[in-house]
Amino acid sequence: MPGHSHSSFVVIPAVELPPWSLFGLAEDFARMQILLSVFDGDPDKWLTQINMHGGPELDRDVDFLREVRQRLEADPSFLDDMRRILREFADRVTS
Repeated sequence: MPGHSHSSFVVIPAVELPPWSLFGLAEDFARMQILLSVFDGDPDKWLTQINMHGGPELDRDVDFLREVRQRLEADPSFLDDMRRILREFADRVTS
């Protein structure tokens, strides 16, 4: 349209996901933020806290932390990538 600027964007094809998988994605996003900001990216620090104070309601956190450990063994730059992604997300949301 004349007089209007167009911003570029990427169209991502729709993917049908069960509703509970979206909650899991949001939970893991929050868990990653907690891991990086509260525990400085150290899954063992968080696991220690869970072992000292946690209960069965934290089993999903334990599963997440075990998965992070496995990813770190396979890819030592994994947490650096996650820090960058979360920083970019925060910059886009707050700007």
